[in-house]
Amino acid sequence: MAILLVSALTLYLGGVLYSFYVFATKARRPDKELPMIVLLGFVVHTAAILVNWYQVGHFPIVNPREVSAFIGWAIVAYFLLISRRYQARALPVFLLPLVYLLLLASMVLPETSRELPLLLQGEITTNPLTKIIFPVHVTLVIFSYAAFVVTFVSGVMYLIQEHELKAKHFGAAFQRLPALNTCDEIGYRSLTIGFVLLTLGVVTGIFWNNQRDGRYWHNDPKEVMALVTWLVYLFIMHYRLTAGWRGRRVAWLSIAGFVIVILTWLGARALGGYHVFG
Repeated sequence: MAILLVSALTLYLGGVLYSFYVFATKARRPDKELPMIVLLGFVVHTAAILVNWYQVGHFPIVNPREVSAFIGWAIVAYFLLISRRYQARALPVFLLPLVYLLLLASMVLPETSRELPLLLQGEITTNPLTKIIFPVHVTLVIFSYAAFVVTFVSGVMYLIQEHELKAKHFGAAFQRLPALNTCDEIGYRSLTIGFVLLTLGVVTGIFWNNQRDGRYWHNDPKEVMALVTWLVYLFIMHYRLTAGWRGRRVAWLSIAGFVIVILTWLGARALGGYHVFG
């Protein structure tokens, strides 16, 4: 599996360097070359996850290494899905370095147990339905995080482009960043997709909790933070649809929401509790 991870890491690094080159020069748009490089990295990355799954015998999301690799994989999958619609040369400049760092983290983080935590052991693992629900729950939540990453990036691009316009700096950044309307559209679509996926992830998590021990809620730090995250994005969605919020205000709220996503993933783990894995 190590060879596969190194190969994927090398391909992603190639994608990072190529995207920087395209962004920094007047080279033509990376309509074919960059998506192909990223796609090859994604295929190898997928193979590495599947090999790890086969080796450990369970869905590979029980330690920080596995979670980092899976989040990186989800971001690439989402990028490939939207790259055909939005030919924005700036998007991979922001996304691919993050994917590279996540995959690198999955290789250099301290080795921890690859055994199933107690949370995932017991009678529930013999029930076909509940055995499937847990990986579905985790996959939905992680893909919502991937969509929120793109929402965050679109917000950052919007604020940079707006600053360039107000300062009348029509240089390289202005020419290569998407138009304000495009940044707003990418952010809104990703926000909508992320919110729907997170909602489904929360629902499947509640169902899984109930099937496991008869409780819907444990006051776990990650559960509380996930609820706060959901409420923040619900707030943004609500005022986007009812009050027509867009542009700068939504960009800042999207950045704030992503900060909460990071706290949910990292901070809740540091606090311990029911979700002690990943």
